[in-house]
Amino acid sequence: MNEDIRHILRCPITKGALREMTTNEVKEVNSRIRRGELLHFDGTPVRSEVSSGFVSSAGQMAYPVEQGIFMLLQNLAIVLDGGRVDRSSKGCLRKEKKEVQDFYEQVGWQKVGEELFTDALRFEDLRPVSKDYIHKCHLRVNRYLKTTGKYILDVASGPIQYPEYLSYSSCFDIRICVDISFLALKEAMGKLRDRGIYLLADITNLPLKDGSVDAVVSLHTIYHVPEDEQATAFHEIYRVLKPGSSAVVVYCRGSDSFFMKLPSLPLLSFRTTLMIMRMLKASITRRLGKGKDRHFREFSKASEPKLYFHAHGYRYFTSQLRGVDFDVLVWRSVSVPFMKKYIHSYLLGKHSLALIYWLEDRFPSVIGRLGQYPMFVIKK
Repeated sequence: MNEDIRHILRCPITKGALREMTTNEVKEVNSRIRRGELLHFDGTPVRSEVSSGFVSSAGQMAYPVEQGIFMLLQNLAIVLDGGRVDRSSKGCLRKEKKEVQDFYEQVGWQKVGEELFTDALRFEDLRPVSKDYIHKCHLRVNRYLKTTGKYILDVASGPIQYPEYLSYSSCFDIRICVDISFLALKEAMGKLRDRGIYLLADITNLPLKDGSVDAVVSLHTIYHVPEDEQATAFHEIYRVLKPGSSAVVVYCRGSDSFFMKLPSLPLLSFRTTLMIMRMLKASITRRLGKGKDRHFREFSKASEPKLYFHAHGYRYFTSQLRGVDFDVLVWRSVSVPFMKKYIHSYLLGKHSLALIYWLEDRFPSVIGRLGQYPMFVIKK
């Protein structure tokens, strides 16, 4: 597998080429690790020995391969001779990224049963009434990808948790999965086997050479990137695309979706009243000393890793993505809370979603800008 990847990898720190470590280099690095001589780029000591890995062309940095996963996060780089330790914030994983990493390692990519993950249970509508609509929305991505190629890059692949996601790489030789979660990549490996390459990396600093992949997909990811680095993630996707290729990025409008605001407008006054009543009830409960269970629930929720989220508006992308050719189309116009509230079998839910899907296909640009989940189609 290293034959397939080594000629397109690049060092996330020096931006130079990477080469495979020789047997002697591995032995020497492990000897230095045992003597306590080596540090990671963020200044933390290297504790674990390596069995294989890659090294930057000038020999400054080494990147282990663990269980078939290329450890290419900048902060985890092993500093060798001629390299430098960066104990500043630039050398460490940003707080927001660490939150996302911890959430998905400890919560999001934990399995519930044989096939489901906690992420799907929390953030998707898995009811039968919505199944066909969601299935067709997932497959929309394929319309905008090349029909053949060697490499397709999956930016923040997760565990490739839905069957439709596998279809994106069906016309490509190799799917390169990049994620900040080691657990996600292990799960993805179980599905792709030797048709995948697995990189533990930061999507704002992709460890790939310019113009090295034939297509890119990134679903429900970039709004978890720090708000000031989201444009960087888009530019990185554009950088690694080959000329004549395309990328599909599914984004979320958060609470800014025009369509999702419409149903709630008549309910604003009612909700305001309800909120005031709840605040009064909570105040009375505290004074009576009966708030113990409530505080326990809050503590339990607070003890779980946070999941960072920030949704930018359309103007942000038009100002920040200058030089990038992209269209905004619809991936899905309705949110999960909307579907769970208004879409039900006894209210002709399947027919309603079929109509919504038809409208999305008829007016993809308009609905893409006003709906919940826009799809950026980037062309190079």
